[in-house]
Amino acid sequence: MTSSKTVTKTALVLIFIAMLLTGCASGPTASQPASPLYLLTTAGFQPWPVNLQTPKSQALMNSIPPGKLVTYTSDGTTYHVYADETSQTLYFGDEAAYRKYLVMSQGQQLCERVEGQNPQHFWGCFVEFQEAGGKPRAK
Repeated sequence: MTSSKTVTKTALVLIFIAMLLTGCASGPTASQPASPLYLLTTAGFQPWPVNLQTPKSQALMNSIPPGKLVTYTSDGTTYHVYADETSQTLYFGDEAAYRKYLVMSQGQQLCERVEGQNPQHFWGCFVEFQEAGGKPRAK
Protein backbone atom coordinates (compact mmCIF):
# COMPACT_ATOMS: atom_id res chain seq x y z
CA MET A 1 0.00 0.00 0.00
CA THR A 2 2.81 2.39 0.88
CA SER A 3 4.28 2.02 -2.61
CA SER A 4 1.02 3.05 -4.34
CA LYS A 5 0.68 6.10 -2.07
CA THR A 6 4.21 7.14 -2.96
CA VAL A 7 3.49 6.74 -6.68
CA THR A 8 0.30 8.80 -6.35
CA LYS A 9 2.05 11.57 -4.43
CA THR A 10 4.90 11.62 -6.95
CA ALA A 11 2.44 11.84 -9.84
CA LEU A 12 0.58 14.73 -8.22
CA VAL A 13 3.83 16.59 -7.57
CA LEU A 14 4.91 16.10 -11.20
CA ILE A 15 1.55 17.35 -12.49
CA PHE A 16 1.78 20.41 -10.23
CA ILE A 17 5.32 21.17 -11.45
CA ALA A 18 4.26 20.77 -15.09
CA MET A 19 1.38 23.20 -14.54
CA LEU A 20 3.73 25.74 -12.99
CA LEU A 21 6.20 25.45 -15.85
CA THR A 22 3.59 25.78 -18.60
CA GLY A 23 1.43 28.40 -16.92
CA CYS A 24 -1.45 25.93 -17.23
CA ALA A 25 -1.54 26.63 -21.00
CA SER A 26 -5.33 26.89 -20.86
CA GLY A 27 -5.63 30.18 -22.65
CA PRO A 28 -4.53 33.79 -22.51
CA THR A 29 -3.72 35.53 -19.27
CA ALA A 30 -3.88 39.19 -18.28
CA SER A 31 -0.19 39.57 -19.08
CA GLN A 32 -0.51 37.62 -22.32
CA PRO A 33 -3.38 38.93 -24.49
CA ALA A 34 -5.32 36.51 -26.66
CA SER A 35 -4.53 36.26 -30.34
CA PRO A 36 -7.19 37.51 -32.76
CA LEU A 37 -7.72 33.97 -34.08
CA TYR A 38 -8.28 32.60 -30.58
CA LEU A 39 -10.84 35.32 -29.87
CA LEU A 40 -12.59 34.94 -33.22
CA THR A 41 -12.92 31.15 -33.05
CA THR A 42 -13.94 31.20 -29.39
CA ALA A 43 -16.58 33.82 -30.24
CA GLY A 44 -18.06 31.58 -32.93
CA PHE A 45 -16.31 32.56 -36.16
CA GLN A 46 -16.06 29.53 -38.45
CA PRO A 47 -12.84 28.75 -40.37
CA TRP A 48 -12.84 28.01 -44.09
CA PRO A 49 -9.50 26.86 -45.55
CA VAL A 50 -9.03 28.62 -48.88
CA ASN A 51 -6.04 26.83 -50.35
CA LEU A 52 -8.19 23.98 -51.74
CA GLN A 53 -11.15 26.14 -52.74
CA THR A 54 -12.08 27.97 -55.92
CA PRO A 55 -10.23 30.95 -57.41
CA LYS A 56 -13.20 33.09 -56.30
CA SER A 57 -12.53 32.36 -52.63
CA GLN A 58 -8.79 32.91 -53.15
CA ALA A 59 -9.60 36.34 -54.65
CA LEU A 60 -11.74 37.13 -51.60
CA MET A 61 -8.88 36.06 -49.34
CA ASN A 62 -6.50 38.36 -51.21
CA SER A 63 -8.94 41.29 -51.09
CA ILE A 64 -9.24 41.40 -47.29
CA PRO A 65 -6.71 43.73 -45.67
CA PRO A 66 -4.44 42.00 -43.13
CA GLY A 67 -5.60 42.32 -39.52
CA LYS A 68 -9.03 43.69 -40.39
CA LEU A 69 -12.56 42.39 -39.99
CA VAL A 70 -14.53 43.15 -43.13
CA THR A 71 -18.30 43.55 -42.79
CA TYR A 72 -20.80 42.65 -45.52
CA THR A 73 -24.52 43.36 -45.26
CA SER A 74 -27.32 42.41 -47.65
CA ASP A 75 -31.08 42.37 -47.11
CA GLY A 76 -30.68 42.77 -43.35
CA THR A 77 -28.14 39.94 -43.02
CA THR A 78 -24.66 40.87 -41.80
CA TYR A 79 -21.53 38.75 -41.76
CA HIS A 80 -17.97 39.55 -40.83
CA VAL A 81 -14.92 37.93 -42.38
CA TYR A 82 -11.29 37.84 -41.28
CA ALA A 83 -8.44 36.51 -43.43
CA ASP A 84 -5.51 34.68 -41.88
CA GLU A 85 -2.81 34.71 -44.56
CA THR A 86 -0.52 32.38 -42.61
CA SER A 87 -2.96 29.46 -42.74
CA GLN A 88 -4.81 30.63 -45.89
CA THR A 89 -8.08 30.55 -43.96
CA LEU A 90 -11.13 32.80 -43.97
CA TYR A 91 -13.09 33.14 -40.72
CA PHE A 92 -16.82 33.88 -41.12
CA GLY A 93 -18.92 35.19 -38.25
CA ASP A 94 -22.49 36.39 -37.97
CA GLU A 95 -23.55 39.40 -35.91
CA ALA A 96 -23.90 37.32 -32.71
CA ALA A 97 -20.33 36.01 -33.08
CA TYR A 98 -19.09 39.55 -33.71
CA ARG A 99 -20.81 40.87 -30.55
CA LYS A 100 -19.30 38.02 -28.52
CA TYR A 101 -15.88 38.84 -30.02
CA LEU A 102 -16.28 42.46 -28.88
CA VAL A 103 -17.12 41.38 -25.32
CA MET A 104 -14.26 38.88 -25.16
CA SER A 105 -11.70 41.34 -26.44
CA GLN A 106 -12.43 44.07 -23.88
CA GLY A 107 -9.18 45.80 -22.97
CA GLN A 108 -7.30 44.24 -25.88
CA GLN A 109 -6.42 45.59 -29.26
CA LEU A 110 -9.26 44.76 -31.64
CA CYS A 111 -9.05 43.99 -35.31
CA GLU A 112 -10.20 47.11 -37.12
CA ARG A 113 -13.65 46.68 -38.66
CA VAL A 114 -14.16 47.99 -42.21
CA GLU A 115 -17.03 47.81 -44.69
CA GLY A 116 -16.62 45.35 -47.58
CA GLN A 117 -16.07 46.82 -51.02
CA ASN A 118 -17.42 44.07 -53.29
CA PRO A 119 -20.52 42.57 -51.65
CA GLN A 120 -21.56 40.45 -54.67
CA HIS A 121 -18.19 38.71 -54.63
CA PHE A 122 -18.44 38.08 -50.89
CA TRP A 123 -21.97 36.65 -51.04
CA GLY A 124 -20.94 34.35 -53.90
CA CYS A 125 -18.08 33.04 -51.77
CA PHE A 126 -20.34 32.78 -48.74
CA VAL A 127 -22.70 30.49 -50.69
CA GLU A 128 -19.69 28.28 -51.55
CA PHE A 129 -18.72 28.29 -47.86
CA GLN A 130 -22.20 27.07 -46.91
CA GLU A 131 -22.26 24.44 -49.66
CA ALA A 132 -18.95 23.12 -48.32
CA GLY A 133 -20.67 22.61 -44.95
CA GLY A 134 -19.62 25.88 -43.37
CA LYS A 135 -21.61 27.67 -40.69
CA PRO A 136 -23.16 30.08 -39.75
CA ARG A 137 -26.08 29.55 -42.07
CA ALA A 138 -27.84 32.48 -43.66
CA LYS A 139 -31.27 33.15 -42.15
